[in-house]
Amino acid sequence: MRRIIATLFILFMCSGSAFASGFSIYEASVRANGMLGAFSAYADHVSTIYYNPAGLSGLDGLRISTGATIIAPRSTFRGPFASSAAFPSSNRRYDMEKQNFFVPNFYASYEIKEGLTAGIGVYAPFGLGTKWNQNWVGRTEAINSSIETIFVQPTIGYQLPDFGIGNIKVGAGLMIAAHGKVELSRAVEDFAVEDDIFSLDGELDKPGIGYNLGLLYEPDEMVTLGFTYRSKVETKFSGSADFGDLPTALFPSDTEGGTTLELPANWVAALNVQASENLSLEVDYVWWGWSSYDELVIEFDQPIPAFGSNQLANTRGYENSWQLRVGGEYLNAGVEGLDLRAGIAYDESPLPAEYMDPTLPDSDRWLFSGGVSYDLTDYLTVDASYIFIRAKERVNRESENGFHGIYNTHANLPSLGLTMKF
Repeated sequence: MRRIIATLFILFMCSGSAFASGFSIYEASVRANGMLGAFSAYADHVSTIYYNPAGLSGLDGLRISTGATIIAPRSTFRGPFASSAAFPSSNRRYDMEKQNFFVPNFYASYEIKEGLTAGIGVYAPFGLGTKWNQNWVGRTEAINSSIETIFVQPTIGYQLPDFGIGNIKVGAGLMIAAHGKVELSRAVEDFAVEDDIFSLDGELDKPGIGYNLGLLYEPDEMVTLGFTYRSKVETKFSGSADFGDLPTALFPSDTEGGTTLELPANWVAALNVQASENLSLEVDYVWWGWSSYDELVIEFDQPIPAFGSNQLANTRGYENSWQLRVGGEYLNAGVEGLDLRAGIAYDESPLPAEYMDPTLPDSDRWLFSGGVSYDLTDYLTVDASYIFIRAKERVNRESENGFHGIYNTHANLPSLGLTMKF
């Protein structure tokens, strides 16, 4: 249980790079993936627990949805540039090792009485990672970096009485960061030892708590306005690290410590329009408060001779960012019970150029999606979707760590799930 922090300290020690860049995962539902998460004013599926808890109040009976998304990111690095400090100039291409991440989700709701529904969701809102060859040119910046989280969210939705101005629904959920894990490794080449790679396996010290509030307003049957707010969640980690053969006089092998990470808040403003009997369209604006990840402070249980202190503070400098998501759904597309979805989105990166590194190379990106659902019976529906992400090529000559080059990233995200209604 005592593993994460000391590894993070090493991460800083080597060359000033740290954790990950924009590491949120918005793919919290197979059904919503088909519309690229443009789902916060869509109140006809139990995964509204994540996207807008107010939508729960419109669900009757017992509903269950479960599924998973496979996230397969692929990144390359070309360089380093001649301007890179302490790195040989090169135009060589390095491929990140192929990894696939399994991201599950589960939702269930039960109508207590008309207009009042309770539910629970289990999802993974933050994670991913990278793995580079242990002998690549950037081995002192990153070799293996990964983080995973699992949240549990009990939720309730309520439809307000009729005030003669349309339907108003509200909802709230308690977000519990129930599980967290980190794995990190990198090289320290300054000491000419055979094993110069440090590594760690760390875990969440105790659950982090936040909240999710939602509002839906339906002025008429054709238009729905949605708003939801997800608070930041403070998470505390602890850990110890393996320093390989590095000198223990500078890097004590029994070092322990702790740090606090604030997973960012976000809010969504959404508009859903019933364009025709079978076609609905939605646009969502998503804001992320990444500026909360401005600095990472690590407290150790003893002084670290390499630093001359028992505390290490590292500036991350993340900036607030936004996303624009547009999606559509067409019901009974030529066949009764066959529904089709599509979406397009643009995500702004929160990572400034001066803090860019290969732990999780990030840049602005475009996303494209398609999805399908088919009713196998009156009670059981199969859902499938696919997302393609293309990040903009990022040419970096400004990193404070001096490791400059060109990053390219894309990802494929297939998903499959089931929805049940009783």
